[in-house]
Amino acid sequence: MTTTASAIDLMDLDPFVRGEDGELFRRLRDEDPCHWNDEEDGPGFWSLTRYEDVKAAGSDWQTFSSAQGTQIQSRRAEGHGKPSIHNMDPPRHKLLRGLLTSEFARQSVERMEQRARDVVGEHLDRLVAHGTADLVETATMQIPILVFATMLGAPNEDAHRLLEWTNVMSGQTDPEYVADPGVVERVRHEVFDYFHALTEARRADPQDDLISVLVTAEVEGQRLERDELDPYYLVLLVAGNETTRNMMTGSVLLLDENPGEWERLKSGLVRPREAIEEIVRMVSPIVCMRRTATRDVELHGRQVRAGDKVVLWFTSANRDERVFDDPDALRLDRSPNKHLGFGWGPHFCIGSHLARLEGEILLEELLRRGIEIDVTGAPTRLRSNFFRGIKKLPVAVSA
Repeated sequence: MTTTASAIDLMDLDPFVRGEDGELFRRLRDEDPCHWNDEEDGPGFWSLTRYEDVKAAGSDWQTFSSAQGTQIQSRRAEGHGKPSIHNMDPPRHKLLRGLLTSEFARQSVERMEQRARDVVGEHLDRLVAHGTADLVETATMQIPILVFATMLGAPNEDAHRLLEWTNVMSGQTDPEYVADPGVVERVRHEVFDYFHALTEARRADPQDDLISVLVTAEVEGQRLERDELDPYYLVLLVAGNETTRNMMTGSVLLLDENPGEWERLKSGLVRPREAIEEIVRMVSPIVCMRRTATRDVELHGRQVRAGDKVVLWFTSANRDERVFDDPDALRLDRSPNKHLGFGWGPHFCIGSHLARLEGEILLEELLRRGIEIDVTGAPTRLRSNFFRGIKKLPVAVSA
């Protein structure tokens, strides 16, 4: 029996684990673009799945607020009282985000190019030496955290701990990472304690890193206190690793599934920089973000009330046939390509240039070294409708 679009349950994570959510979103875009979803442990939420709706809501923070949370299920991601920059609106959001805007500008992140190239090269050498490996464990989950640890100012030897914490915070709905809800609270406080120690060290001796920028910055004449720094660090840690790692893993899988596009990349018909834009569109590493309506509004004939949760499904917007021709096809030279893979509006991903840079370098180094990566088994996907994660991807590597 075919389920009606109105009965589609986007809290059922099984289709996301199987990589079969695309058909659900296609039906919602066509049949129920402002879709009501009941919630077992919550009040339910509206889903926006068309590109123009997602983009408009992402821009209109006055109507669709982030202050009540950005994940579908309300969770406390803060430290000792104050919200993270994810969970606030302008003008306060703009002030706090602005502390690091210049650090994440394209010109600034290009200072990390050699570090990123060294890390990518080291892990590609390791893949080639293994011959067969899990791409994620051996390379793509290691590369972003090592690069980002350098930017943060965390010692390289701590990268493994940072990665474990990231897995828990991004995998809260995946029992492989979080079998007991108490794990999340423990890890949250471990993260806060770890960064508190680094904060005190940088207050005494500032360095050229993100932690030093945050601990020495002032907002409206005041230094940030721990209750604002804690959630800032947590967001940076997860966002600085998870998006890039999933985009890099997804790029290898997509190119394996589309050998003709890989050949075009190798022949120089497409440059890595433009290829990354299409890869981000296809992967959509952040599946969705939630907002909360601040006023009554009508969308597609449905009455959204003030206080209702509204979820913006970026992954669906990026496959909207109304905007993208043949949206399920990988076209590395797609133009125009105004994807929403890094979000939209005030909360557009601050680390997008860093993610792009690392993705470009991965492709460049694969090409320069003549490395071929063949996927030898099905991906094991993260059990999540928030991150488009791949936990394992078996590959055979040759050069």
